[in-house]
Formats: sequence, C-alpha cells, structure tokens
Amino acid sequence: MMKNRSVKIDELLGTLLAPYQGLGPSLWSMFFATMINRFGDFVSSFLALYLSRVLGFDAARTGLTISLVFTASMAGSLLSGWVADRIGRKKALLLFQSTVAFINLIVSFYVQTSWAPWLIVFASLFRGGGRPLIGAVLTDLAPANKRKEVFGLQYWSINVGVALGPLVAAVLFERSIPWLFRGDALTTLISVVLIARGVEMPLEAHVASSLEHHDDRGALRAFVSRPILLAFAGLALLSSLTYSQTGFGLPMTVSQVMGQAGPRSMGYLMSLNAVVVILFSIPIARLLRSWTPLLCMSFSGLFYVIGFGMLALPLAFSGFALSTVIWTTGEIVSSINMGVFLARHSPANWRASFQSFMGVCYSAGWVFGPLIGGWLLKGGNYALLWLATAAVCLLWALLAFAVDRWDRRILAYEA
Repeated sequence: MMKNRSVKIDELLGTLLAPYQGLGPSLWSMFFATMINRFGDFVSSFLALYLSRVLGFDAARTGLTISLVFTASMAGSLLSGWVADRIGRKKALLLFQSTVAFINLIVSFYVQTSWAPWLIVFASLFRGGGRPLIGAVLTDLAPANKRKEVFGLQYWSINVGVALGPLVAAVLFERSIPWLFRGDALTTLISVVLIARGVEMPLEAHVASSLEHHDDRGALRAFVSRPILLAFAGLALLSSLTYSQTGFGLPMTVSQVMGQAGPRSMGYLMSLNAVVVILFSIPIARLLRSWTPLLCMSFSGLFYVIGFGMLALPLAFSGFALSTVIWTTGEIVSSINMGVFLARHSPANWRASFQSFMGVCYSAGWVFGPLIGGWLLKGGNYALLWLATAAVCLLWALLAFAVDRWDRRILAYEA
C-alpha cells in the first residue's frame, strides 16, 4: 500500500517537473542567483523601520524618503535598458548589481549619519535598474517553447528568497544595523559571482516569431509603434495599482480590525502568501501551460476581485487568511505569464529597453496606489477602498480578455 502511494507521488512529481528538464546550467544559475539576491534584500525589507527608529525620521519624512527610493528605482529601470542594449545585458546586470553591493557596503559604516538615506536612494537607482535586466537575460536564454516554465521558476525563486530573507533581516535589524547592510551587500555579490561564472549568453538570442526580429528604430519608437504593447502597459499599470494595496491598504485594514495583534497578523498573512506561492506556483503553471498569457491575466483578475472584494466585509483573521489565499492564487496566475507576453512582442535587440519601459509602469502603480488608497481612507471607510480596488481589478480583467482577442489575431496573422 505504502509502496503504491510512493510510486504515485513519484509519478505526480515527474509529471509536474518534466517541463523543467533540460533548461541548461545558465538558466539554473540565474534562478539560484535570483533566490540568493532576493533572500538578501534586507535593506528594502526594513527601510521604513531604519529611517524611523534608527534615524528618528517622522512619518512624513520617512514617506518622502521611500517615495524618492521608488522614483529612483523607476529612473534606474530606464537607465538600465539604455545601457544594456549597448554594452550587453549580462554586463549591465553585473554592473548594476555590483554597484548596489558597493554602496550598501559604504552605508554599513555610516548607518547613523543623516546623509546615509541619500546613498540608499542612489543605490535604489541601480537596484531598480537591475531587475528589468533579469527578465531580458532570461528571455535571451530561454528556449521559445519553454518561456512559461522559465518565468514561472524565476517567480518561484524570488518568492523562496522573499519568504526566508525577512526572518534573517529581522534578527540583523535587532542586533546589528551595519550587518543589515553588509548582509545585503554580501548576498548581492554572491549573486553577481553566480551570474558571472555560471551564465553563458547565447551568440544569438532565441527568437520565437517575426515579432521578435531586430527593429532598427530607436527603442522608444519601436515600443510606441506596437499598439498592443501600449495596451499591455496600461494593463500593467492598473494591475500594479491594485496589487500595491497589499502593501498599503491590507496592513492598514488588518491593523484597524485586529488592533494590537495587527502587526503580528500581517506577518502571518505575508508568510501565508509566500507559502502558497512556493507550494502552488509549479502546479498552477503546469495546469495553465496551454493558456495564452493575457487569458491567464484576465483569469487572475477574477481571483483579485474576489480576494480583495471580500475585504470590504467584516472579517475575522480566518477571513483575512482566506482572502490572502485567493488573491495570492491570482498573483501566481498573472506573474508567471506577464513576462512571456512581453518577450513575445519585444524585438531581440531592444529586449532590455522594453523590459525597462514596462518596469516603469509597474513601479508607477506602486507609487500612485498608496496615494490613491490614502485619499480613499481619509474618512476611514475601508469598505470603499476595497470595493474600489475590486472594481478596478474587474476592469483590467475584462480589458485583458479583450486584448487577448487582439493578440490572437496578431499571432494568427504572423503564422
């Protein structure tokens, strides 16, 4: 009996993992480098607490500094695309990540100074610039028929790091602020070494269709000449705008409902989010492998509508947990497909720039989402915030379905 059960489990695992075989050492090096890099993202995890508790910034000054960090990150996205499409994506990625590590190492010796936040803002220029480059490198390395698997594993790697890293960061924050920055720098350098030694870029990037052939126009002109990408950028902005409420509206709501248990409850919910992602990313990617990217995005919107919409109701902690499982499922469905769509519509010579343009849209959602959320919460009406968020999710889900029809016609014409 036990033997039969073991055989069935082995068969199930074999079925789930079969699409990931044969990806090659370069891609696996990227996955491990990403996992380590995001595990060591210590400074971002505790930036607000560092500014307020260590440097004594008030709420307004802390918020302004964090806004500057996001703004610098957006600028870095644009800068990195321009650099990468001229010196090469791998070289640019190594340059940007090494610079982040170097700046954090400097800050670690001056954590009590008033000018340390300016160095953190400067570092975010390169941190924000490095992340779109990862998508461009993965697109170059991934076989055209394995892109969903590659972006799915990348997303899984990110979340393994994000799930474990804050636990270590919390210990470092309590015991040694300098080592919070040094730990961030060290893990970033390990990631750099893994990419430098383990990733070998192909002589020619993988091209799936004529949509990815070289475009001799400038990157921005090539981007705006593709109307479907402009529509996708709008979808990315709207989805990021709503998802940003998991970092603003959700903590505020949990704190208001749970009182003194709010911070601890929010920590449990974020851990639940990470566990769901780690356990179910690969099965969901396998289940939806034949679906088009934008159909998946549209489908994910329905999970967001339900998961966010139910937050407008009076809930106990179990209700918040159920909501988290639902919207996290939507997050998984969407995240493993967005990069696939962008890769399919990006000329091979402008992949880094196109990733950067889209990175600006994602970042803009995180900049404006909390501002809009704060405006909606002025009267303390949390139900209004979540009903509005659910309504916008429904809007972009329907729009994604319409753009998917458009995309199918383009692909049929190209075929």
